[in-house]
Parts: sequence; structure tokens; C-alpha cells
Amino acid sequence: MIISEKYKFIFLKPYKVAGSSVEFALSSILSNIDVATYLSKDEEKARQKLFGLCEQNNRKKLSDLIQNFSKQNKRDLQKFKWPKKFHPHCSADDVKSYLGDAKFNDYKKISIVRNPWDYLLSFYHWNPGKERRAPFEQWVFDNRHLIGQNNYQYKINGNCVVDIFLKFENLSEDLSKLPLNSDELSKIKNCFSTTFLKSGYRQKGREIEIDYLKSAKFIDKAIESFCDIELNMFGYQRPY
Repeated sequence: MIISEKYKFIFLKPYKVAGSSVEFALSSILSNIDVATYLSKDEEKARQKLFGLCEQNNRKKLSDLIQNFSKQNKRDLQKFKWPKKFHPHCSADDVKSYLGDAKFNDYKKISIVRNPWDYLLSFYHWNPGKERRAPFEQWVFDNRHLIGQNNYQYKINGNCVVDIFLKFENLSEDLSKLPLNSDELSKIKNCFSTTFLKSGYRQKGREIEIDYLKSAKFIDKAIESFCDIELNMFGYQRPY
């Protein structure tokens, strides 16, 4: 998640949409007054090496901690980490509560959208610990809470707050939508074209994945109920 004071935009980072790669690329233009949440250990090393920047301006002040001590703050302290203002996938509501209505409304909100069926397949394949996975039908039932989870980045009180959506399937081209000049866009695009963070887990053939979806048709109704932005605004359909 990024808040750019310099360019007046907020990047709200959903799950399984290449958000880390976009955040990494956006880091190429950030100033020292902007907020950037942390990436993984290796990604932070690469960001520091390339841009001289890593997580920044994200430590919660003691006065804020005393006034608003959250469950997430408690989890941070239990891990012997100083509590953060924001976590990588923090909700739009959390950002607005911290920034205030005026600033939040003034800044452009940017996020990424993806086919919700493909999103679930990506989550299923993402297995950095190489744990034994249950068959897709059972796994997706056990993890049905993931359906519509990105609404936390897209909505506040049921209303979409994102001004600029980038489509996962068209990210390289959609980066042109960002409210930046041509030089800044060129820098971001060049960085994004060589960035492949959290890739390499998805190796199954498309026919096999279609069979996975056929085995779990019960998710269709849930997707219809919770993924209205993906279906109604962008017309995503179930792969066949």
C-alpha cells in the first residue's frame, strides 16, 4: 500500500492481483515524504538497492498508539515489531480513518481488479510453504471467506471508492491510466516490465484449472453475490 503525498494518490493493494509488482514499480517515483508499506524481505532488499527506498513513514506514533490501540497493533508487538500505521493490504476504510475525509477524498484512489474465478485459482496455486493441498473443491470450500475479500480495498460502507482501476490482465497498458506525467509513467512501466514478484507457483494447465472450477460450481453463486465490481463494472465471466 502506498500513499503518495507528492503525487496525491493512494494505491490500495488487494490480494492476488500482482499488487506487490505494481507497488515495487510505483516505488521508482516515490519521494521521502511518501508512505510505503513493507514488501517481503527479498523484495525490500531489491527496492533498497534499486531506488534507495524501502518501507517508510509507516511507524505509528506513540500518541496514536495510546489513543487507538488495535488488534493488529497487539499482533505487531507480540512479534517484537513496532506497530504500523498501515499494513500492506489494509482496507480503504482504515486509510480514510487515518487520513481524514478531506485528504482521502482529494487523493486519487488506485487499485487492481481481476477475474474472481482466476483469483481463486491463483490463491490455490500460491503455496510458498509447499504444503500438501486438498483437492480444489475442498480447499475453496474451506477458504470461501476469500471470495470478495478485495472489497475491503474497493469499498467503504458498500460503496466503491476507487477512482482508477487497473485490470490484472492488462496491467502493462493500464499503467497509462495513472495520474502522472510521461516521464514518470515511462519509469514505472520500465520497472514493471522486469518485475516478477511472487511468480512461479502456478504451473497447472488451463484444462486442469477448468476442471477445478467445474468441481466447485457452488462458488459461482458466492462470486455473483460478493464480486459485483468485477462482474458488473468489468464484465468478468467464469472461464469455460
